[in-house]
Amino acid sequence: MEKLEKNIYKITWPILVEMFFFTLLGTVDTVMLSRFSDTAVGSVGVSNRILFLFGIIVNVIALGITVVAAQYLGAKKVQKAKDTIVTGIAGNLIIGTVLSIVVILVGKKLLMLIGTNSVFMDDAVIYLRIVGFSIVFIAIRVAISNGFRSFGKPSVVMIIMIIGNLINIAINAVLIYGLFGLPRLGVQGAAIGTLVSRIIMVMILAVSAYKILGIKIHKVRLHIVQLKKILFVGIPAATENLMWNIAQVLILVVINRLSPEAVIARTYIYTILSFIFIFSFSFASGNAIIVGYYIGENSHEKAYKHTIKTLKIAFSLVMVITFILNIFSKQVIGIFTDDQLIIDMARNVLYIAIFLELGRSMNFVFIHALRSAGDTVFPVIMAVISMFGINVFLSYIFAIELEMGLVGIFIAGMLDEVFRGSSMAFRWYQRKWNKIKLIEAT
Repeated sequence: MEKLEKNIYKITWPILVEMFFFTLLGTVDTVMLSRFSDTAVGSVGVSNRILFLFGIIVNVIALGITVVAAQYLGAKKVQKAKDTIVTGIAGNLIIGTVLSIVVILVGKKLLMLIGTNSVFMDDAVIYLRIVGFSIVFIAIRVAISNGFRSFGKPSVVMIIMIIGNLINIAINAVLIYGLFGLPRLGVQGAAIGTLVSRIIMVMILAVSAYKILGIKIHKVRLHIVQLKKILFVGIPAATENLMWNIAQVLILVVINRLSPEAVIARTYIYTILSFIFIFSFSFASGNAIIVGYYIGENSHEKAYKHTIKTLKIAFSLVMVITFILNIFSKQVIGIFTDDQLIIDMARNVLYIAIFLELGRSMNFVFIHALRSAGDTVFPVIMAVISMFGINVFLSYIFAIELEMGLVGIFIAGMLDEVFRGSSMAFRWYQRKWNKIKLIEAT
């Protein structure tokens, strides 16, 4: 077994680039559709909120793969790490297939349930059904990708993500605008581009997993011992993410009561902020892998100190980027739209993003570290309390009762992230995770 890489920068930069291109995959749809119409953007934004909700479920297993495999690798149990990845792929194949069928069958009813404006409904249904079919491919992709990350090979996933983006951009350009004599499909064209690119990425990942990790996708099976450990980590982690998405759906119901412009502005804002989010997420993910290695080696003090170091790096980057974003906010938002009302809405909110993203950075780093150490229940409890007691409740109070509109929505979100981040930091400092044993002792 080759020596495990524990340099946060070497592990994180491929994850950062991968996340950048993953985010770009959705942003390309948004930018290209914004040239088609703002209404098309709103339709995709509403559909993606539903898709994210289902996409979180496939992470029940995927989130557990990295943690369990990394601890096995730290304990020098390579075959058990591979068995963990194989189990994760098999489990996600089953889950992804079921979810794809469900989204295709009941997608329209879900859009109606969250109060989708009639202006967006037709295009939203089209996008949801086509991209919903790709959930099974997302499920397989995240399982294999997390396997590569746990082995300290995130650069493989990075390269494949870049290839997928280039394919998506090419298909989008042709089908959205009707180039080369093809029909001008708009939202439908963006959906087809997203679906095809995800299928191709899975095919390349499967071949790479066989050649690099020695994993044969066509012979995957469930190993019960590894599955139990994966679910021990994955169910609480995915529940936490599920709660966040349910909260976002409820907040979207509140925003739908404001105006179509507010829905569109929020879509653009989240698209912009997603490029800040990837810095926090990437460093948190890289640190989680290293923490898993250290826990597997029984080096708990090194895991503790490395996480504090990672937080300082993530904090510094996020602070600099959000300040720069606010300085050039008019130009950045102008990439998406020339509607002055939407531009003004978005610029007012971006000031709040400075504090929101710092809170999110702290939240991500400590939650990922706790999860990697096997402390999975506490983050879920705090998520339910904070997301619904602070974010959803205050979003309604600020936006509707106090008539603060979209600004009130983002203030509530900022308070939620800061509160959760602070509680996760306190939990990490308590070091109760020292006593948790996820894998069998060497």
